[in-house]
Amino acid sequence: MPANSQSGTPHLVSIQLLRTIAATAVVFEHAQQEATQSTASFLRIEFDFGIGVDIFFIISGFVMWLSSSHLFGISGGPPTFLKKRFQRVVPLYWLYTLAMLAAIIMLPGRLNNSETSPLMVLSSFLFFPYPNTLGDYTPVLALGWTLNYEIFFYALFGISLFFVRKQGFAVLCALIFGFVLIWSFTNGGPIQFWGRPIILEFLIGVCLARIYMSRGSRPSHQGFAILILAAFVACWLLDFSSSRLIRLGIASSLFSVAFIFFLPPRLSGSLSGIARWGGDSSYTLYLSHPFVLAIVKIIWRKLDEAGTHPWLYVWAATIICVFACYALYLLIERPLLKIWKRKPIARTA
Repeated sequence: MPANSQSGTPHLVSIQLLRTIAATAVVFEHAQQEATQSTASFLRIEFDFGIGVDIFFIISGFVMWLSSSHLFGISGGPPTFLKKRFQRVVPLYWLYTLAMLAAIIMLPGRLNNSETSPLMVLSSFLFFPYPNTLGDYTPVLALGWTLNYEIFFYALFGISLFFVRKQGFAVLCALIFGFVLIWSFTNGGPIQFWGRPIILEFLIGVCLARIYMSRGSRPSHQGFAILILAAFVACWLLDFSSSRLIRLGIASSLFSVAFIFFLPPRLSGSLSGIARWGGDSSYTLYLSHPFVLAIVKIIWRKLDEAGTHPWLYVWAATIICVFACYALYLLIERPLLKIWKRKPIARTA
């Protein structure tokens, strides 16, 4: 999921590292799922690496506030914000959605999510939550459910920009908590998707950004280590909860606080190159890895027909996805982003 900067947003090493870790964690989780489907005896790591999605949501709230706080209460603020987010998020997502749609048509019945009804396709391109035949709000590109939340958050954030900053924050809080409250009384429809408590993770990111802008960071080896350990302990202790906000939201908040406020300078300096490399391509990694995993799985089945090395597959598939995504980032995403940055040529009389 995207959280790359709009113009004026600093490329914080901590945020880039969080993007890299979050995207790779999601890939690792899906690679384990693929191994489980192929090898019944496969014993996966008992940790929900899907926490990468929750970290992404917190990052998104953080970056949106940090990059757009100057747009509150000014003329043209909301359309400027929404235009930037459209350019950053939508074209690439539509491209991969088209690719998945083509795969579903060419390989009918061989994919987990193969519904292509006109309403499903239209809702996928419009980021509108629409239930499939199983009742799940899963678009054509299955992992696009997270993008539906992203776009929803951008819409709420755009509304808050009509007000000055202090009032805008109050409006954003009221909107998000309002949808969660309405969700608790509904049994279906888009509100049942939009109002899930997971949207509070965006607000957590916004609050962290407000604290960061007023107090800055306090790098500390001890603080960083304690918070990372606390995050893992939280994942273990809260694993019983059916609420994702409790089960993963608390731990992802601790991870985010550790990196944003306490990342040690030496670690930040040594990992800055990896952070920039992985952070910039994290959106492509998130969108492209289902395709790469599918290709790797086909090849791997020919190399290991008996399925005797599932863990070797998991690690190899994850690494291949990371490197393949960077190639796709250079070939597709970066040129696409450059299109929006080109200044229009002045017309001569």
